[in-house]
Amino acid sequence: MSQSINFDPIRLPPEAEELRLEVREFLADEIANGSFNPSSSILKSGFDREFSKRVGKRGWIGMTWPKKYGGQERSFLERYVVTEEFRSQNAPVTCHFTADRQSGPVLLKYAQEHIKLDILPRITAGDCCFCIGLSEPNSGSDLFAASTKASPTAGGYLINGTKLWTSNAHQADYMIGLFRTSPPTKRKP
Repeated sequence: MSQSINFDPIRLPPEAEELRLEVREFLADEIANGSFNPSSSILKSGFDREFSKRVGKRGWIGMTWPKKYGGQERSFLERYVVTEEFRSQNAPVTCHFTADRQSGPVLLKYAQEHIKLDILPRITAGDCCFCIGLSEPNSGSDLFAASTKASPTAGGYLINGTKLWTSNAHQADYMIGLFRTSPPTKRKP
């Protein structure tokens, strides 16, 4: 005996639905103006600083962040609406996407206030791009085996080591990286 299961369609709250329509209109205009081709791979057309600046002017980067850092204090649902609409059209979001989804939240949680006030508004404006440096030649994705060192110096740290497979490192303004400030400990069995 088989039974059918019916799922009610997801209905977005009115403010999220309005935002979705606004993003769709923006993307349609961008496509019509030749900004990007939605049938092209995002890997080929994904890094576009000017597109990110236009997205930033709309308030769609760092949109859940506090206003004092350039955010809009909007909901995560609204952020997901924007992200899904961009992804559905293969929009060139690579320039700002790492900063929006990973680096910015790390800075919000751990950075000193003067760094937050300097960098976060530039991220939300689409003026600042990040990459993430984790993998190394002898450790791959085993982060415990990472060996790149950060040694304290006057005014900062001296980095010694190599990172690889760091997408968009050649275009990024900053990198969030994993560096050892003390010797590794023994692994527990």
